Amino acid sequence: MQSLSLYIDRKRLSPYAMSVFVALREKHVDFKEIKIDLDKDENKTDTYLRICKTGKIPCLSVDGWSIFESMAITEFLDELFPAPDYPALYPADIRARAKCRAVQALLKSDFSLICQNMPSTGIFQPLPEPYVPDRHTQMEIDRLTRVSEALIGDQWLSSQWSIADFDLAFMLHRLLSFKVPISEKLYSYVMRNFQRESVHVWFKLRELERGTWDPSPFDVP
Repeated sequence: MQSLSLYIDRKRLSPYAMSVFVALREKHVDFKEIKIDLDKDENKTDTYLRICKTGKIPCLSVDGWSIFESMAITEFLDELFPAPDYPALYPADIRARAKCRAVQALLKSDFSLICQNMPSTGIFQPLPEPYVPDRHTQMEIDRLTRVSEALIGDQWLSSQWSIADFDLAFMLHRLLSFKVPISEKLYSYVMRNFQRESVHVWFKLRELERGTWDPSPFDVP
């Protein structure tokens, strides 16, 4: 078995680092976490730049070889630990797999105002005051919810859960966290994703490290 190390942000706020963490947990493979303090610019040190040339997180090191960018990492993991020996991160059907990759690419390239005005910190800690979207942000919200409604099936983006489902649910959870109304279908979709054991563990570790663990919001049945 290869030796895997996942480099993440010390505060556990990055949705991209969380996505790779979730992927690794879903694969049921052993890996070591290494936390990088972005506030202290540890990602810009020579030590880290030797590991990850871009200085970004997340970064996955496999036996000393490193790969960056969350989508590339999750695709790599699905090939490194393929089904049926390991749970799949992407559907086997070529069209369904392309759909999931398209969703991931869309989430990375679009919705910049949502990410800027509704940061991921809102998902992990209470907001000091309600947020009222401006006109341009509201247009992005409307587009995100419209596209999500069209792409999500009865349960997931395809017939089975994929890592793209988590990525989309995280983006939609930004709306929930900032008290932006969404449909019951989208709300249920977000909750199905956030009740997965792999997601639950990220929150548990984050709160344990902060000494504030409260399992009630993310209890796993």
